[in-house]
Amino acid sequence: MTAIDHTPTIAPAPRRVLNVMRLHVANPFPTLALPWLITAAIFAVNLAIWLMIANAAGGVDNLESDAFQYNGGISWIVFFMTVVAVQAMNLTFRFALGFSVTRRVYYVGTALYFVALSLLYSLGITVLAAIERATDGWGLGAAFFAPWGLSSEPLLLVWFLYLMAMLLFFFLGAAVATVWVRWGAYGLYAFFIGLAFLVVGGAWLVTATDSWGDVGAFFATTPLAQIAAWTLPVTLLCGLLGYVFLRKATPQG
Repeated sequence: MTAIDHTPTIAPAPRRVLNVMRLHVANPFPTLALPWLITAAIFAVNLAIWLMIANAAGGVDNLESDAFQYNGGISWIVFFMTVVAVQAMNLTFRFALGFSVTRRVYYVGTALYFVALSLLYSLGITVLAAIERATDGWGLGAAFFAPWGLSSEPLLLVWFLYLMAMLLFFFLGAAVATVWVRWGAYGLYAFFIGLAFLVVGGAWLVTATDSWGDVGAFFATTPLAQIAAWTLPVTLLCGLLGYVFLRKATPQG
């Protein structure tokens, strides 16, 4: 008599991680479409304002050469990555556990998805910054995708700055999301109160030691790439905290 093996087939770990990434892509609108749509809307509003100002001044030649160089509109997308991360994990965590995905595999797949999104968004914004340069700031000398002096920096540096910022806020969002799925609203209150105390405490320490001049000198003399690289330890810490918090988390609701 032939014995029948009833042992369930378990997909190899890389395939399970890939399945988690595909799970996030199953509903692409929150992570792949919405940020670009809002960015396009913000850019359109800024472009309309620039055109009105240029028209009122009688032409771009009657404005200062850097009149439209200092714009913070694109910064919204970096901070929004925290919201994207929270939404992505909140929408997929319960579903993934329902398919017997372990928390470790889920977190690794989600983290890799966030890294892929960071690469995608930083590259996309850099390409738009290159187009902006090629068109002389959309014909207006404006800087939306590479503002505050970045329009004269190498595109590789622009890409690196956006990549580091995206990674930081994605993994901050991952930490926030795991706090939510484990401890709910009260956990979020505690998290943000603790973060506020940390920020205010750091500012108080700098003030008490009369070190604001040193802080200003550091940012004024340190290359932008080095400043961006200093965010990596914070990004890694957020990623580690997210994993630790998720290990015993259960879906909320």
